[in-house]
Amino acid sequence: MITIDCAGDTDLAGELANYLKNNEIDCTQEDSLVLVDRNEIEKILKIFLKETGRLEYSILKSDLTTFVVAKVVPIEDFGLLKCNICGYVVSSEEELTAHQRAHGIQLL
Repeated sequence: MITIDCAGDTDLAGELANYLKNNEIDCTQEDSLVLVDRNEIEKILKIFLKETGRLEYSILKSDLTTFVVAKVVPIEDFGLLKCNICGYVVSSEEELTAHQRAHGIQLL
């Protein structure tokens, strides 16, 4: 059984479940999860997102039996800062400066 997690979006899960059923793919919806018994589901998910115009969504494989379908939102949209060298995330300029000093960067 493959789980497709729509990241809390029950409307998306419902639309996906209807899409799968219309394409003769057995599935079950449980809130924002869609359960299917198909191995090639990633390919089908890509087609679903393309056909429904959800190009801002991504398909992330969480583990062997779970896919997450969600919008990828840059951390900067949450007011966080990221180290340009290693990707470490902090919540303030002071923390970022202290972290970057560990890389040997001299900041003025």
